[in-house]
This record gives sequence, C-alpha cells and structure tokens, in this order.
Amino acid sequence: MVAVTAVAARVLNESDYTQFLVYWSLLFGVLQIVTGVQNESARATSEVLLVTDDRAPHLGTRIIAMPLILAGVLGVVVAISGPLWARHVSVGVVVLMVSAIVVVSYGCEFAVFGVLAGRHQWGTLAFLNALGPTVRISGVVAVAFLIPTLKSMQLAAVLPELFWLATILALWRVRSATLAISDVPLNKLLANGVRAMFAASASAVLLNAFPAIVRLALGDNTAGLASLLLGIQLTRAPLMMPLVAFQGLAVAGFVAARRNRLRALMKPFGAVVALGALVAVSAALIGPLLMRLLFGANYELPGIVLGGLAFAAVSIALLTLSGTAAIAVGDHRSFMMGWIIGAAVTVVLLFVVPIPAASRVIMAVLVGPLVGVAVHVAAIRRSDHVLVA
Repeated sequence: MVAVTAVAARVLNESDYTQFLVYWSLLFGVLQIVTGVQNESARATSEVLLVTDDRAPHLGTRIIAMPLILAGVLGVVVAISGPLWARHVSVGVVVLMVSAIVVVSYGCEFAVFGVLAGRHQWGTLAFLNALGPTVRISGVVAVAFLIPTLKSMQLAAVLPELFWLATILALWRVRSATLAISDVPLNKLLANGVRAMFAASASAVLLNAFPAIVRLALGDNTAGLASLLLGIQLTRAPLMMPLVAFQGLAVAGFVAARRNRLRALMKPFGAVVALGALVAVSAALIGPLLMRLLFGANYELPGIVLGGLAFAAVSIALLTLSGTAAIAVGDHRSFMMGWIIGAAVTVVLLFVVPIPAASRVIMAVLVGPLVGVAVHVAAIRRSDHVLVA
C-alpha cells in the first residue's frame, strides 16, 4: 500500500491525489467488509478438522457459497449505488463496474484464505498474501509510466485483485480450498457470515474507509488534509496489514486452544503493544524524513503526529486480535457488537471533540477501539468460565 500511494503521489497533482486517496479509502473500505468471510471460513474449516469420524464430509455446505452470495449482493449494491457517490471521487462507469466485480472476487479470495488457514496450509496462504500486493504495485508502476491519469491509476490499483483467480488453475491446494465443506448448513453459514461482515463493516470504518470519514469530519478546508490522510494510512500499515492478512491463522490457533483462550490472548496482546511502541518511536524519529523522500515536499507531518498516529493504531490491532478470539469461541454476536461499538465510539469522538484536527484523530483512534476490546474480552471470559464449568 505504501508503494502504491508513493507512486501515485509522484505522478498525480495534489487535487487528483486527494481524490485517489479517497477512492482508495472507499473501495478498500468495501473490500474490508467482505474480508469478514475469512474468519468464518477459518472457524468452519478448523471445526471440521476436529471431527474425526465419517460425518466430516457431510457436515455442511460448500464454504465458497458464502462469499458468492454475500459478496455478490454487496457488489450489486456498489454498482447500483454508484451514481450517488462516484462523481464525488471522480469515478467513471468503467472503474465503477470493475470495482463491483472485484468485490465479489475479493470475497471468494478471502474465503479461500480462511480455508487455507483452517487447514494449516501456511505456505500457500503466505504466497497468496504476497501475490496480491506484488501484482498491484507492478501494475501501478507500469501505468504511472505509461498513462499517469487519475482514472488509470484507480484501475491499476483495483484490477490486480482479480489476478488471484489464476492461482485456482495453477495451485491444487487453492482448487481444493474452493471445494471445502463447512461444519454448518448453508443458512447457518450465511448467518455467521453476515455477522462477520457486519463486524468487518465496523472494522472498515476504522481501517480502510477511515480517511474518507476523517475528510468528512474535518472538512476539505483543513490545512494539510492530504498529508494527514496519507499519515493515517501509512502509520497503521506496519501493524494492520500483516495482522489482517493472517487473521485466519489467529482464529485457527484460538480454536485449537479450546480452554483458557483469554490467557492465550494476552501474549499476542503484549507483542502488539511492544511492536506498536517501537513503530511509534520510529515514526516519530524518521517518519517526516521518509514521508518527504517517498511522497515529495508537498506532504509532511510533524514527527509527534506521525508517532501518535502509529501508536493509536495499536488499539485497532488489539480489537482485531480480540475479535478473532471471540469468533473462535463461537460468539459471533459479541464479535460483531465489539467492532460496531468500537467504531461508533471512534466516529463520535472524531466529530464532537473540540480539539485540533490531528490530536482529535489520534485521540479517537486510540480510545474508541478499546471499548470494543472490552466487549470481546467479556465474551471470551464468559466462554472460558462455561468450559471450565
């Protein structure tokens, strides 16, 4: 993501670049919603692996049916609602239709990621996670040299999300993952998937779509808005990109733990806080210099702001981890409510707290998600008590 935004900053003027960041934010906000199917796919696959008798092949339905139906509906919504929002971010018909198709593809891709995680096929999962960004940055760099316009850069950013389909033909493990069976029938699988996607909708508010919400809360006349939006995206990437990509691994690990999941959660919590502190200090010390080198002199933020934004992202990382544990204990309702409450508190703080723009963003992102973490932790504690009893 950093590479894509750096290339775009070099070839687009500041106005077009702001539009590109907002489009990127909105599109990947929608794509973040469909990533919810990854957690449910990983949980369903992990549970099937625990069934050792001959009932395993007959437990439920094809997992791939879930993203085809749910992401398909979301893709239709994106296409139909396009006229209401596309003109505000300079999105034409071609970009809009491609974006709608990508939503469906992305949902199926992340369902496959979940199956691979549930089956502990980490090598294939890591390869697929690396493939998408590699293809995307290659496409963006090529377009930046050949057709450096806003619409071409938008297409270059989104089209690579279809490339993973080629792996179905190339890798037998991916083909096998598309045929995986769930532990529940289709209606239950869809219900779980809907809850997971509602939670992912809230996570989209805190992650991919957050720059667009910040723009709405602060207004276009805020000084240095493009730099602040860029800083928000850059400072959360070191923690959130690997964590989101490997949520399936975390779900599978928590499912395997069976008991004392709250205790199992504390170790990754500590690691995330320690890593977040290191990233924050690094961002404060060298972030301004790197920002100027990568994006140009027009984009700069003080080190204290970059460090604050980086450390605030720790709260979102903790909410992501606690959510995976809630999914693992089968409490989809608490999983969903934790994300929704955390996102709601964040947005409310962003709009109502009367402090300077950068401080308001840092405070909202730091405090809001922790409320959602409390919801998840309470659910996990209840589950541990039931298992012990």
